[in-house]
Amino acid sequence: MERFDIDVFEGDKFIAAKRSVALRDSMDAWPKIAEVARQFSKPGTQIRVTNEAGEIIILVGVKVMQMYSAQWR
Repeated sequence: MERFDIDVFEGDKFIAAKRSVALRDSMDAWPKIAEVARQFSKPGTQIRVTNEAGEIIILVGVKVMQMYSAQWR
């Protein structure tokens, strides 16, 4: 299991986080990202996922994630 951090930003402003989310790999992050995206609605809000090394592995806009998140419900 790997651990990932999921952070939410409005522009440069940090607004929320889920820390040390245990997942088998980065592909398992998508359902978690969809869950987080449902909590926000402001245009321009982004979700960033980083691995244990601090590398950004996923960066996606909330609105885009909401459009495609039905497959992860």
